[in-house]
Amino acid sequence: MDKTAAQPPISVLIRTFNSGKTLPQVLAALPLLPRDELLIVDSGSTDDTLSVAGRHGAHVIRPDGPFNYSKSLNAGFAAARNDWVLVLSSHNIPGSSDMLGRLRSAAAGADDIVVVIYGQHVLWKPAGADAAPEYINKTSWEKTGRLPSAGNTLGLYRRVCWQEHRFDESLATAEDLEWFIWAIGRGYCALLLPQAWALYRNQGSLRHMFRKGWSESIQARKLIHTLPPPSNQAVELRNLLICSASLSKKLLLGRIPPGTWSREVARALGGYVAGVGFRKAFK
Repeated sequence: MDKTAAQPPISVLIRTFNSGKTLPQVLAALPLLPRDELLIVDSGSTDDTLSVAGRHGAHVIRPDGPFNYSKSLNAGFAAARNDWVLVLSSHNIPGSSDMLGRLRSAAAGADDIVVVIYGQHVLWKPAGADAAPEYINKTSWEKTGRLPSAGNTLGLYRRVCWQEHRFDESLATAEDLEWFIWAIGRGYCALLLPQAWALYRNQGSLRHMFRKGWSESIQARKLIHTLPPPSNQAVELRNLLICSASLSKKLLLGRIPPGTWSREVARALGGYVAGVGFRKAFK
């Protein structure tokens, strides 16, 4: 059977919380086919997020209890009826209207061993958007140490593999990294699809972004035991300055808005503080 002959239906899963500023742009760039579905897992939005979702025919799910990234994902996957589930951030604005189509075509031609297809979330249009797809298995990952840049901001999953291993609800963040490590360890394969890219425009507060950078850095180092602690504080500071300088250059060139610049600098600062603290813990 020609795998490219049938285009698989996709369940689009978006987690939201007061996402009214970006959700309309996200959904406008996601033309759904008749058998596709749109699932919104909301965590108590008080803006117009739910009305936006309603206008697009979304099935809205509102889990009980305190917010948890993994719990929201598991609720959405449990409700999904299609074999492929696209986890997309409500802050990730597709770079083109064919992003979903590119992911769908990749899924149609994917071997059974491919259990997740990652796009890329970026702050500005990537230079390598036309690069060839790249497969990641256990051998290549251990050799390069390269991690997917998208994760659960832009990842298309085989639902049957989620049934085999649900997202870990004991984790505060990095649930996508934990799932990726599990899948690679079981002999599965991931596919990186550079052509499927989206602009990341998180609208969180500076405090939220700082905490996000801090928690992501800490959790990644706990999950990846082979990742060494920072060599010294000077190296961590240099990395922070390089990141801030790059963001400032893009701001001056008009490639990112001021709000994105300030939020991403706060996120980088959180990662820096976490890295320094993690290094001290190894002394």
